[in-house]
Amino acid sequence: MILNKAKLRLLVLVFAFSTILSGCSSLPSLPGFSGPDAESTQHAETASGHTEKADEASLSGDADTVDAVQIALELTPEELEEQALALQARGLMGTVNAFKLDKQNQANLNSSQLRRVQSAINQLANGEPDKALVEVQRVIDDPDFKASPNTAVWVLRGDILLAKEENEKAISDYQTALKLVASNYQAHNRLGAIYRDAGKFDLAKAHYNQAIDAWPGNANSYRNRGILNDLYVGDKIAALADYKIYKALLDLQIQRIVSPVKSLRKEQKLTSLWIMDIQRQIEVLQREQTNG
Repeated sequence: MILNKAKLRLLVLVFAFSTILSGCSSLPSLPGFSGPDAESTQHAETASGHTEKADEASLSGDADTVDAVQIALELTPEELEEQALALQARGLMGTVNAFKLDKQNQANLNSSQLRRVQSAINQLANGEPDKALVEVQRVIDDPDFKASPNTAVWVLRGDILLAKEENEKAISDYQTALKLVASNYQAHNRLGAIYRDAGKFDLAKAHYNQAIDAWPGNANSYRNRGILNDLYVGDKIAALADYKIYKALLDLQIQRIVSPVKSLRKEQKLTSLWIMDIQRQIEVLQREQTNG
């Protein structure tokens, strides 16, 4: 949904005043990716003996925040929306990657299994899915693997079967991966694509939603859901929202990389074009509805 100027100003003010009330002038700390026991280094508690100093720091923070609000109110609606999206992207990137945490409980592959998995990945990349299938099947047939199966290996075999156009078998493997680790957003995204191409849009959207739930900071899940809404379902408003989040996450990734690869820059520019195009489509549809 496109935010108007009033709503964007309200968003800035709400964030600013919530910052004042929290007693700090910086962005709120966010949970990281280090693990389930990771804690924020910021604490709201203050020893009673330091109340006066804390109040002084709070007043200084209030002045800085008011200045920031004044500057924000002078921005154009587009600039305000861009800042709001950047703030949202930072929040999403700071969310917990449930799959990263859950898969740590999986048994590690032994050296022989790892070699076969890497060989299968290389052969699949070289366009040799039959050879890749032989390698990964040896891993799956290994008694040690049967005793302690690994969700990523089932996704890999699903990818190989998908390359062989054996979609039903691929679906079964992705579902097996999810039975082992329900937060496997990679498996959810693969199933979403298969069901989308099969015209099962409700199932596709459900899997994309679950992929985002598993890791709200994964940019590709928003891209996938945006494409579904845009080209298959025809929900342009929802598609635009997903594309904007996707681009904001891309922008943040590029900012954090010293030398971003060309493909990432290219995707960033392509997504900007998608956003411009879909905004134009929405404007046309709105004019048509107004004119009857």
